[in-house]
Amino acid sequence: MVEIETFLKGVDGGFVQVEACRTPPPDLDYIEGAIRLSVDGLEIIGTEEWDYVDQLWCYIAEMVTKVQSSGYAETYFPDQPIKLSFQATGSRVLVTAKIGEEVKRANASSANLLEAVKAAGMSFFRKMSELAPDNSYSEAQQELSV
Repeated sequence: MVEIETFLKGVDGGFVQVEACRTPPPDLDYIEGAIRLSVDGLEIIGTEEWDYVDQLWCYIAEMVTKVQSSGYAETYFPDQPIKLSFQATGSRVLVTAKIGEEVKRANASSANLLEAVKAAGMSFFRKMSELAPDNSYSEAQQELSV
């Protein structure tokens, strides 16, 4: 089972689920937040790995397209040396996060992972279109809708 939640970082430093946000982020150029990605209860990335969450979602959207076409995709976080990768192995995908010397891995059903990423990404971009209508996320949304 793949679970994905997106959080925005508040002015107080706390995290709020993006769906619960009612006001725009403090800095629309640098939207801080986190994505919690868990596979079968194992958290691969979470709030400790917070970064510029809108940019990270754009990178992950590109990963979806790439893993479907070539079987492998990776990205680094926008402002941290954290690498996230997806590697297709038959009908499954190995999800790996390299955070410093720590490596977290989980194996998910390809269909479940891609469905969860697409749904969470589209939900994030829809909410951000409400909160920050001047920021355009149309390209990332197109990548997720394929």
